Amino acid sequence: MTDMTDVAVIILAAGQSTRFGKGNKLLRTVNGDPIIKHSVQAALNAKAGEVIVVTGHAAADVEKALQGLPVTLIRNATPEIGMGTSLAVGANAIRSLPSAVMIMLGDMPLIKPETLRTSASSFTPDNGHDIVVPMYDGQRGHPVMFGAKYMPFLCALSGDEGARSVLQNHPERVRAINVDDPGTRYDIDTESDLKDILSSA
Repeated sequence: MTDMTDVAVIILAAGQSTRFGKGNKLLRTVNGDPIIKHSVQAALNAKAGEVIVVTGHAAADVEKALQGLPVTLIRNATPEIGMGTSLAVGANAIRSLPSAVMIMLGDMPLIKPETLRTSASSFTPDNGHDIVVPMYDGQRGHPVMFGAKYMPFLCALSGDEGARSVLQNHPERVRAINVDDPGTRYDIDTESDLKDILSSA
């Protein structure tokens, strides 16, 4: 069990949004604010100890949307290579010594801050569970939290390899927790996804 103040959150916001169509999906608005700002605000409202946003595609515009927020902005110079590179950039940018690292996607604007806090409180490495995954309606979602011992792996990621392999290689370490938060399953890949989000926001 840990507190969000002892958790570093990496928010991935570097992708090219190729399936979305015209423009950067992270800059489209939900309830008056850019999608990326909602994701970042959830981490800040949860009182995360450190929030790192990895930008890449349209980096200047994404960074402008987050101007004034207490986050660390860092650019992935090669976002087209894949998500693994963004994870590595974010992990290497962590300056604190957190108990855990939480990985969020920048295109999930409905995640509740309470979900992040619940994940942190469910983190029990001494009992063998140092990976926490939220579950909604019987399905795994985001964000996923990893104990600090996985930091070297995250820092060394490359290409399109994400952190999923950690879950696959260490299923006995994973604690899946049920949350009342459909936002853990709502990410935005297409215009249709955005319409669905707007109708439920």
